[in-house]
Amino acid sequence: MGKFADDAVIRCFPFGGVGEFGKNMMVYAVDDDAVIVDCGMGFPEPGQHGIDVVVPDITGLDEMGLKIHALLLTHGHEDHIGGVPFLLPKLHVPVYGTAITLAMVKAKLSERGYKGDLRKLDEHTPIKVGPFRVEGVPVTHSIMDAISVVIHTKQGAIIHTGDFKFDASPIDGRVSGLARFGELGEEGVLLLASDSTNATRDGTVPSESTVGPALKEAVATCKGKVVVTTFASNMFRIQQIIEAAQAAGRRVAIAGRSLEKNIGLSRELNRIKFPSDILVDIKRSHSVPDSELLIIATGSQGEWRAALARIAQNKFPGIRLGVDDLVIFSSSNIPGNERVIAGLFNHIYRRGARVLHARQADLHVSGHAQADELKTMLTLTKPKYFYPVHGEFRNLVEHQELGVSTGIAFENTVLAENGQSVVIDEYGIGHGPKFHAGAVFVDGTHRDEVDDLVLRDRRILADDGMISVTVLISQHEGTLLTKPELVARGVLHESVSEDVLEEAADDMHRHLNKLDQEMLADLDETREEVRVWLRRWCKRHLGRRPMVLPVVIEI
Repeated sequence: MGKFADDAVIRCFPFGGVGEFGKNMMVYAVDDDAVIVDCGMGFPEPGQHGIDVVVPDITGLDEMGLKIHALLLTHGHEDHIGGVPFLLPKLHVPVYGTAITLAMVKAKLSERGYKGDLRKLDEHTPIKVGPFRVEGVPVTHSIMDAISVVIHTKQGAIIHTGDFKFDASPIDGRVSGLARFGELGEEGVLLLASDSTNATRDGTVPSESTVGPALKEAVATCKGKVVVTTFASNMFRIQQIIEAAQAAGRRVAIAGRSLEKNIGLSRELNRIKFPSDILVDIKRSHSVPDSELLIIATGSQGEWRAALARIAQNKFPGIRLGVDDLVIFSSSNIPGNERVIAGLFNHIYRRGARVLHARQADLHVSGHAQADELKTMLTLTKPKYFYPVHGEFRNLVEHQELGVSTGIAFENTVLAENGQSVVIDEYGIGHGPKFHAGAVFVDGTHRDEVDDLVLRDRRILADDGMISVTVLISQHEGTLLTKPELVARGVLHESVSEDVLEEAADDMHRHLNKLDQEMLADLDETREEVRVWLRRWCKRHLGRRPMVLPVVIEI
């Protein structure tokens, strides 16, 4: 491991994914040269009405004076690549990743009419990126071609693990590069930034291959049609689902655009294999007897527009669930989605079908390392400094304690969430200056960016409703011509709103008549007075602050 020059500084800037799940994005800089690792998206929280996607806010990069040489991608999950179509046109840097990852990124970019400079990062073969040497070390995960990114600097290697687990018997035979991690540890790892998702769970994650037998048993014992839902990017799971259908003599129909796209990409790259004649177009699946049909559907998290939700509500053309049918959830519940998924279960049961999920059988395994595997990563790489990333704060703390338990000095670990930089210099590791690391909200099919003011207005409309008020003023005299007219939506129950609005109109009429005529003659000033007065009146009398839309007309 090299020594620090007096002025050499390594800095880490977490723009997303540290202290939260989603929109992962980290910038690593040696002095002013930098690379970005991952560029993901998150999903809206309650109160972010009408928002489809949340991506990192990178305006803080403009103030850092860094020369960004590349965007390095660890794998193709949405929380790691979903922000690329929105942010790459602003970054103008080459993108490095493995074959499957780049294929998924290319498809996303093409939807927005943007090509980008996509370059393959071969495993174990370091490439030159600016002043750095960068290599990818293969790791197993719940998606194909996942890697840990290694950034070689003069001061030592920086390892960003990405999402990983150590699966001893992966479906595709591509095992994690344990030997390479050990070699890096011997050569000298300066910093390990490691996935903390399952730091709170003891032991190790079962192999993906353990899911296959449970799937085959469930499919074989069903008398009607089978619907299986899982994460659309998990081709290992899709392969096993198709094999379960094949073993039971069933044809397979695909319901969901993202599934069709990902299966198509994986087949083109020869990474998923099955006989073509096992597939049947979802539009023709009604011609296949129920006992000979298996449908793979999107929507394991209860998304209301996804295929499974439409199937469960009898809104998917040509598909009707009934008695003897089985819906298999080969997935886990993302925290926060429990109520929505429970509602989806109820819809399925209303159709007469049954549900089988991962708490009843071995139908799902996590793609994230648990405590023993995390300690193995720490032991192999023997980092001088340790930075837990990818997870909520409790996950980061638990992972920090695992690091200390493997012999890393506590003062050589750091906890830093989004917006808090980390600095490594000749004095050690610690917090650097804070920086802006917010979120950009993306709305609708046109992918328009939504600012905080729009979100605030939507929240007010959803929580407190809206009142429009029309005020007529005499142009020559500067006096009210009539009593203000109020119309409310979402503020009060219809049976009581008329009386309350009449009372508000009377009070406003008296208030405005007391104002100076010169003020009333200024329409902008009158409009603001009406808005503020009515908002205060509603708060005082109704306990609400609805959005007020004042219309002041001079006649």
